[in-house]
Amino acid sequence: MTEFSQVPGLLDRLDKEISQGNACVEGFIDDLQMFQDRRSSAKLVGLQEKLKDAEREDQLESAQMKKELFAKLLVKMQHYPSAQKIFALFLARINDVFENHIVPHVSSLDRQKVDEIIEERIIQPTLKDMGSGFEHFTINHAHIRGMIYWLADRCYVRWS
Repeated sequence: MTEFSQVPGLLDRLDKEISQGNACVEGFIDDLQMFQDRRSSAKLVGLQEKLKDAEREDQLESAQMKKELFAKLLVKMQHYPSAQKIFALFLARINDVFENHIVPHVSSLDRQKVDEIIEERIIQPTLKDMGSGFEHFTINHAHIRGMIYWLADRCYVRWS
């Protein structure tokens, strides 16, 4: 079975939008807006609290830097509809992996196994979807981890 990704087509459209100066979106598309809004029902609020609870305080400084790196990329690309769709797809993937493969099994997963799941189900597929990107838009490991930390700060992701 061949996997299908929407990302290459969106990258082509994004390249055209940037090349033609078509930065036209005001606000966020619904799929991305969902992640912009913080969840209000979470017990632990904020990135620092989530990392502390998961005994990952050693990642705090790096996590904050990567979260900001992604936040800056999001702001830079927010006016391009195709970029918003790409971010929404990747954020939805991250949210899904945490909701279905990490949080329900957290009592039986050690830190190394959680990190392996993140690498195999989030980072590698996202890098594969991006391919080589193009000169105006690339996503690397730091951006992807930044998306994870950005979602954690908004109470969509937790490690415990």
